[in-house]
Amino acid sequence: MDASMQILYGMLASSPQMAAAICGVVVAAVFWRKMPGSALLLMLASAIEVVVLLASGWYHFVHFPAAVQAHEQTAMELARHAAVVGIATSAMQGIVFGLLVWAVAAGRGRPRPPAIPGR
Repeated sequence: MDASMQILYGMLASSPQMAAAICGVVVAAVFWRKMPGSALLLMLASAIEVVVLLASGWYHFVHFPAAVQAHEQTAMELARHAAVVGIATSAMQGIVFGLLVWAVAAGRGRPRPPAIPGR
């Protein structure tokens, strides 16, 4: 399989997450004036998610198959590199999730006291 097909398959594999990240950028832009703190956190989380998805897709669908075919590394070295990339990807996904939780908490604002009828 040539590299362009591998890249296409990589993009298709991560298309739902990529669509959600792009929607996050759009929502952040829409709410930027109303809630700049939350919008900034959402924009940052979405941008990190896009970068992580692109890097992970490139690694798994372009670099790793090429490294296997080249036979320049042992199976143990390939497994170690894949584990490091997996751990790094998971850590970055955790950061993205944390930023999203922070954005939700920051966007809630102060609770308003309930209205008293008749006043």
